[in-house]
Amino acid sequence: EGAMRLISAAWERAAEVHEAAQGWLRVGAIDEPTGHAIRRAFPDPCVTPSAVWRVLTACVVATVILCTFQAFSIAFRPGKLGHQVLLCLFAGASLVAADWLEASPRFARRGAAGTASFLGVGFLIVGFGLFLLETLHMRFDDVIDAILIAGFLAWAVSCRRWGSPLFAALSALSLFLFLGRLPYGRVLWVLVGAALAGVAGRRLDEASWAPSHRRAAAVLVVAGIVAAYAAVNVYSLEAHLLEDLGRLAARRIVASRGLIILAALATAVVPLAVLTWGARSRRTFLLDTGIVLLALSLVTLRHYVHLAPLWATLILSGAALVILALTVERALRRAPGGDIAGFTADPLFSDERRQHALQVVPVVAAFTSAAPGPGAQEKDFTGGGGKFGGGGAGEKF
Repeated sequence: EGAMRLISAAWERAAEVHEAAQGWLRVGAIDEPTGHAIRRAFPDPCVTPSAVWRVLTACVVATVILCTFQAFSIAFRPGKLGHQVLLCLFAGASLVAADWLEASPRFARRGAAGTASFLGVGFLIVGFGLFLLETLHMRFDDVIDAILIAGFLAWAVSCRRWGSPLFAALSALSLFLFLGRLPYGRVLWVLVGAALAGVAGRRLDEASWAPSHRRAAAVLVVAGIVAAYAAVNVYSLEAHLLEDLGRLAARRIVASRGLIILAALATAVVPLAVLTWGARSRRTFLLDTGIVLLALSLVTLRHYVHLAPLWATLILSGAALVILALTVERALRRAPGGDIAGFTADPLFSDERRQHALQVVPVVAAFTSAAPGPGAQEKDFTGGGGKFGGGGAGEKF
């Protein structure tokens, strides 16, 4: 990675430590002087507005860029080739602006950098598609395949450069849409989805990766799981949902009875496997994914077994989940020490990122490392490790 990315990663790490310190203060794990010492040891020069302000800034920046593009189109009235060149020029300008904004502590977290990079990649992909369709006169199916491949590569490179989990999701989406258009696309979804979840899952605690890159890895894990589940879901198989993504002239093959039975078993097993993975790894995003897939499996079961109206099934399923959650919480609180197999009923923070915060306690206690300055390398910062009761999950800053 370039120097600019290393600086941004150092700022991200410092911001993670600051967020952790705020959580410790809220729950009384540290006192105010210790919190000030943490902020001095890990300085974060960036300005971080509220989420609402970042969204508003992103909308304003997007409006300005798109209106400027439209103004140039109206003023110069370019032809087909000129329009493609204009798209490429705006793509380059947006990407350069995104790099500049991300390197500035004042503007890095205001939402403008992410919007500029998103629109830059979007302009580039649209321009590439128009070039293939209008200039090279390629077949529409071939153009779609080329756009999906280009989107997969462009979003992946952008995710590596700017560390956006959204870009990771778009890259995975482009990849699976392309695979769905190939022969045996359903098999490819299962194989590639499982491989993607496995490979990305091994990088969730990669200390050399920036926090945003590790969050992108979590997105890829979920994308791989969802793709594999969509491919093995029995309703998806019978309704040819993935086959409908194929090329216009592709034929639909009727699934055999044995394959349908196997898909029905997989529809029930996959959510349970994901829940087991989440419980063993103490990662709430995997537990959430497993719960959602389990709900989809129940809806699929309702499609084949009409025990009650769909609305009644959903209400009863939701009530059962609420009762289960209350029962588990009560059992945890009554357990000796409030702990059962590493799980407790007292998470320190409201989301997984904050639940992982106490793992930098050794760093804070020693105060031997500081966040890199603007000219330092990312490897100069080393996070700590540790565990706590709330989720027991593993993560590194």
